[in-house]
Order: sequence, then structure tokens, then C-alpha cells
Amino acid sequence: MKEKYIFDSEKLTYVVEKQTFTQGIKRCGKLLSVAFTIGGAFWLLSYFNMIPSIKSVGLQEKSEECISNIRQLDSRFAQIEDFLSEIQSRDDSCYRVLSYMEPLSADKRMASFGGTNKYENLEGYFNTDLFVEYNRKVDILANKLNLQSQSYDMVLRSVQRSEDSLLSLPGIMPVNPLQYRVSSSFGFREHPISHRHIHHDGLDLAAREGSKVFATGKGVVVSVSNDVRGYGKQVMVDHGYGYKTRYAHLSKFSVRVGDTVNRGTVVGLVGNTGQSTGPHLHYEVIVSGIRKNPDNFFLKDMTAAEYSEMVGTAKMPE
Repeated sequence: MKEKYIFDSEKLTYVVEKQTFTQGIKRCGKLLSVAFTIGGAFWLLSYFNMIPSIKSVGLQEKSEECISNIRQLDSRFAQIEDFLSEIQSRDDSCYRVLSYMEPLSADKRMASFGGTNKYENLEGYFNTDLFVEYNRKVDILANKLNLQSQSYDMVLRSVQRSEDSLLSLPGIMPVNPLQYRVSSSFGFREHPISHRHIHHDGLDLAAREGSKVFATGKGVVVSVSNDVRGYGKQVMVDHGYGYKTRYAHLSKFSVRVGDTVNRGTVVGLVGNTGQSTGPHLHYEVIVSGIRKNPDNFFLKDMTAAEYSEMVGTAKMPE
């Protein structure tokens, strides 16, 4: 124990104070009382979380580091948003326009987001605002991507329909351009047999008997028949989209009902059957039940070489 000095007035100097046993006990008691008081105070403060423990300090540091890392995602979110905005712009100004579709408005692109509070389960936690903010960002981004994917699916279906409709359109001559002449046009004429002035519903193409007759567009054969008093041997093809074509006065069939044909597929051979005064093909284009002038549907800029190449690659129905 550290010695204590007192002033001796008689000797006029400091001397070591002699302590009794009782005084020593009292001194130790005071020291212990102070120690217990300080220890109790620290225990109470720690018990009521008023003094952070070493563990809590470590967790706090980890939490702050995690929040810092999360905040760094802001730049990544901004990059993704910019990229998605560019895709949306292309979709609205190019892809949908080319597909004859209206651009999607900003309201439409956000229409499926919102409503009731979907983040109630995140409330009441440490940094709740942060968790809600980033969950909302992720949900908005996922919603935009989902809507963009749906838009692309719609554009793709539109393109496929357009491609199919163009291929189905009866757009070529049903006989080789170098092997026919027009013997009777569409419109009113004198019937070659009855000599009555009536409407001719198709186009007569005089050609050598046995010449190939080609389907003028993609479609399905819906009729193969022989009308001895009228069209003779004839084939009817349904191209969809309201279009049908008739090939009449054939000498031979090359297809059956239910066959799928492409533009350039051989459906029969030129003949002289039914009410006919010579070998020719009677060709009709029917749109939604109304017979139209076939001459308005021909691709007149196709050369004979291109025509021969096209019909040469067309597959025969199985």
C-alpha cells in the first residue's frame, strides 16, 4: 500500500503516517464501495444497451460496410435503366412501327406496377427504407423487362403473320410466262359457247395441253372435282386471310384435298375439259367470296428466269 505522509509541527518536517488496523479496514471499504458502484453502473448501462458491446460494434461496422456496397449498385441500376430505355425506344420507333403496331405509352409500360403496399413484410427492420427502396427498384426493372419481352413476342407474331400473308397472297402467274397467251380477260364478254353477253369471273390463259399449272400462293387444297358441264376438272385452294383461287379445265390433277401447297407447287396440267373450246386454264381469284380481277394480283416485275427458279424449288405435296 502506498505510504501517506503528514506534517510534524514539532519537528517541522513530513513523517510517515502510522495507520491503525481500524483505519486500514475503513480505507479498503471505501475503495471496494467505489469499485462496486462503478462496476454496477457499467453493468446497468450494458444491460439496457446503453453501452455497445464488442460484438455489437462489429455488427455495426459490418452493417455499414454492407450498406455501402448496396449503395454502389446505384450506378449499375442506372446503366441497366439507360440500356432498357434505349431498347424501349427502338421498340416503339422502329420494330412496332414496321409491324404496323402502336408504340407503347409510358403509362402502359408502368400500368402493371403499383397497388397495395407489397413491402409490408420489410417494415420494422434496421434500414427498412433502404430495403424497400432497392426491392422497389428491382421490381420496377423486372416489370419493364417482362413488358418488353411481351412486346417483342407481339412484334414477332406480327412479322410472322405478315410473312405468311405475303406468301399466301396469290401473286404469280399460274402458268409459265413464256408458255401462254391471254385468250379471255376478266369482265363482261360474249360467252364462246352460249354467245350470251355475261360476266367472265376469271382469266383464261391459252397454253399447250399438258403444261404445268402452279399454285399462285401458299395454301391448302379444299376442292378437287370434275364438272363436265362447267369448269371440267378443277382445283380450289384456300390461302387463308379471305383468299381462294380456282384452277379449271385441267387435264390432270397433281394434288388431293387436304394437301398443303406453296407458291409454285404444281396443282395440275392444262387441259380442255368441261365447257371449253380449246386447251386453256381458267384462273380465278376470290377474296371474301367476291371474284376479283386476277391481273391485279400478279407480280409483274418477276422475270421469266426468276419465275422458273421459283417454281423449280417449290415442293410437291406429299
